[in-house]
Amino acid sequence: MYHLNFLKVGIATPSIKVGNLEYNANEIITTLNNSKASVVLFPELNLTSLYANDLFLQPSFLDEAKKQAKKIINKTTFKGLFTIGMPLLVNESVLSVVLVVCEKEVIGVVNKTTIPPHQKKYFNIYDQREILDLEYIKLFDKEVRFGSNLIFSHEDIKLMVEIGEDSNNYLPNSALSVFEGVNIVLNPSSDKEMLHSGDEKLQRVLTTSKRLNLAYIYASPSSMESTSENVYAGDMIAAVNGELIDEASNLFDNLDYLEVDIDFNYIIRNRLTSPNHDIISYDNDFVLFNLEKSKDYDFEYLDTLPFFQSDDIFESCNSVNELLIAALTKKLSSLPKHLQKVVIGVSGGADSTLALLVAEQTLERMGLDSTNLIGVSMPSVNSSKESSRRATELIEGVKGTKLVIPIDEQLEVHLKSINHDKKDVTYENAQARIRTNILMDLANKHGGIVIGPSDLSEIALGFTTYSGDANSMYGINSGIPKTFVLAMLRYFSSEVYIDLSKVIGEIAEVKPSPELLKGQVTEEIIGSYEINDFILYHFIKSGWSKEIFELTIPKAFDITKEEADLYIKRFFKRFYQNQFKRIVLPEGPNVLGFSLNPRNGFSLPGDNEVDK
Repeated sequence: MYHLNFLKVGIATPSIKVGNLEYNANEIITTLNNSKASVVLFPELNLTSLYANDLFLQPSFLDEAKKQAKKIINKTTFKGLFTIGMPLLVNESVLSVVLVVCEKEVIGVVNKTTIPPHQKKYFNIYDQREILDLEYIKLFDKEVRFGSNLIFSHEDIKLMVEIGEDSNNYLPNSALSVFEGVNIVLNPSSDKEMLHSGDEKLQRVLTTSKRLNLAYIYASPSSMESTSENVYAGDMIAAVNGELIDEASNLFDNLDYLEVDIDFNYIIRNRLTSPNHDIISYDNDFVLFNLEKSKDYDFEYLDTLPFFQSDDIFESCNSVNELLIAALTKKLSSLPKHLQKVVIGVSGGADSTLALLVAEQTLERMGLDSTNLIGVSMPSVNSSKESSRRATELIEGVKGTKLVIPIDEQLEVHLKSINHDKKDVTYENAQARIRTNILMDLANKHGGIVIGPSDLSEIALGFTTYSGDANSMYGINSGIPKTFVLAMLRYFSSEVYIDLSKVIGEIAEVKPSPELLKGQVTEEIIGSYEINDFILYHFIKSGWSKEIFELTIPKAFDITKEEADLYIKRFFKRFYQNQFKRIVLPEGPNVLGFSLNPRNGFSLPGDNEVDK
């Protein structure tokens, strides 16, 4: 399955019997015929087993291996690219090789060059120089590309096979080939299982994929491999750019096949933004292959909350909380002592609550009095009694300096002065700007800085007021999307602020609203924050196109194509048209590796006409 630069990859560790080539071949055929993937990786020497030993030196056994490999190629209904690990006689030397097969043809033979001591009796390369100089060998009556540095290329996919210990060299071929565009490495391994070796294998895959900025696919021998000397786990691991896509094993999960989705849009996007990725020509040989494109794509998993990057959401919240405290600590400690106060407008909503709680923890860590936290409630006729109650309860709960300054009178005077009597966008924004002026003046009066509450989702969608709530001296929430803000409040309610658990829990569950009109509900205007955050993450981080969102959003959120189209059009229209607001964003911490601040993140002129 291959569509819109998404590639489904299968990792297989089927049952194996030592030296029973027919049985092993049939297991491979069954696996391939049941696969939905476009690429399937098997372990090293999966056709024969690692322990055929002296049989590797029997010409009849080597001939039978070729016969069974040919049978696999002819009998499988699988049309994509797959590997067969087997011994092969080349120039009177037995080599451990991988046949790379696509569309029922062997398109390349990759040889293993790093032979461990226990295999040297069988795979000793007598004339290594001569073998390494070979570019073609004859196999199944055809000339086939041969070498350890072959790159298999199809459109944006640049694939390399690195066998077993070859991946552990000080400078493996994959490290050099990445400069020629390799973005996926298949590692058919012979790694055994020992105490803690599972963690070591996983870390090696993650580290390599991160260091080389690519997809790394790993398969170790089946748990049914011979145990005459070692035990094997049948590990199947896939990682992209240091992120685990999925893992499983024969031994511990009782699975012998795993399918994963590899997003080459994400890999390409990361490489385009990487300062260390230049294309340099090395002595690699390119082999072209073809993959049939799918009309649709069946995803194994689409994470609807991609910003968390962890199954343990509270653990992520705890880490981000510490980063926010560290950021605000540095900001305040850089100021003169008499200006180390914080002024926050507290509405009783999610964003200002997060800002208030981070500020309270920061001041406590700095050894400053809680009265240095000035919480200002500025209700209007449009504010609900519940939100006003929550605001004052929060400020009192953190023992901050509480100020309640209604704005209706100032709003009326201001609107009258500009001869405006409609309840429209001018009416709404006037409230935000009056509140901001109050906060800025209080910061001057008391000696401190205004901490802004605007979160990453609001900044992306332009759901802020220019010269209003978008303005502050420090935007503590500017790197946190709304879905993460709400999760952090649930974390605070459950784990940190037990005495304020009830009110914080209420705020986390209430529908977000700026309360600039009576009964206003944010998500009725801009749509679900969860879907908008999904689009935001993958647009900036993965480089997804509108066509990809048309494919993924209905599948991820179980909505219609028409509903998804509305989200896509609305998001991108708001995103581009509100770039002018982001040009003047205040400083704020980038804690998720994701920023819309043009100084260190997404940059575009405010007068762009991308979605006009």
